[in-house]
Amino acid sequence: MTGSRRRSRGAASSPKGRARASIVSLLTLALLTLFGAAEVAAQEPEDSSLFGVVGFYNPRLLYLKYQPLVDYLSETTGRSWELKIYTTYDDTVDDLCEGRLSAAYLGPLTYVRAHEQCAAVPVVRLNTGDSATIQSFIMVRNDSPITKLEELDGKRFGFGSPLSTTSHLAPRSMLKDAGLEPGANIDCHYFEHHEKAARAVLLGQVDACGVRDIVGSRFESRGMRIIARSAPIENFPIVVSPGLAESVGVEILEALFEAPKSNATLARRMLSWDPEISSGFRPVEDKDYDGVRELAFRVLGDEALTMSAERTRCASGRSWRG
Repeated sequence: MTGSRRRSRGAASSPKGRARASIVSLLTLALLTLFGAAEVAAQEPEDSSLFGVVGFYNPRLLYLKYQPLVDYLSETTGRSWELKIYTTYDDTVDDLCEGRLSAAYLGPLTYVRAHEQCAAVPVVRLNTGDSATIQSFIMVRNDSPITKLEELDGKRFGFGSPLSTTSHLAPRSMLKDAGLEPGANIDCHYFEHHEKAARAVLLGQVDACGVRDIVGSRFESRGMRIIARSAPIENFPIVVSPGLAESVGVEILEALFEAPKSNATLARRMLSWDPEISSGFRPVEDKDYDGVRELAFRVLGDEALTMSAERTRCASGRSWRG
């Protein structure tokens, strides 16, 4: 054993041994450099920051609405932004909380769930129509005999996504106030998008639906009418992932609120955007959404902010498959 160790030392001290040792050292250094660089690269942020949008509408409409906003952020923040469209609300929140998204445009209920999950931070809210708040409408066809909520007893009702504030949470609260219990004396159907829920009424698939005000106003000219309006709800926020409030959050606040106040060109550019976002943005705080939390607890119970989307559905709810 001792002789073997001596041979190893002797081999290393010979010219050939020193050459082999040098080659091994160089290979080791190269491998360390390679894997070290890979580790550093994995820790560095991507070239583009991702801006996520929940699937309120169909994907084509989402791009038409929000791509101009993302392009504007790229030009005004000095940061390259890329729009990412999500099909589910929970996936958007998960990616925000896990740092795969730098910012996201969320519904009020989705935001308070994100805040509960990872302390996500709201930066600005929409100022649609110069208003800090939005409403939910319950609508029927113009030729429907239904004129008030109580007459929906035993009827089919169309909701959007189970985690939608204005197409699920608020309509359920209004129905509850009218003495109705979706899933018991209301037959629940889910269509994922606001427009799909409204079209389902026009097609006779359901008797009534709940939608956001800006969507409902469009369908008033398409053969539908409003039979109930919700109380005001805090408008939709743009939210940043945890730890980015002092960097990305400040950049977004400057670009969407401060800069247009002193730059007429930027303000005019915003006016060319979709009506949902063309009235600009205003600063917002977490406490501004306390009313949404109270609404969620009232309708869905104590686990409203942590339960799965599936569990928020009406007890007998089902999606339209026709």
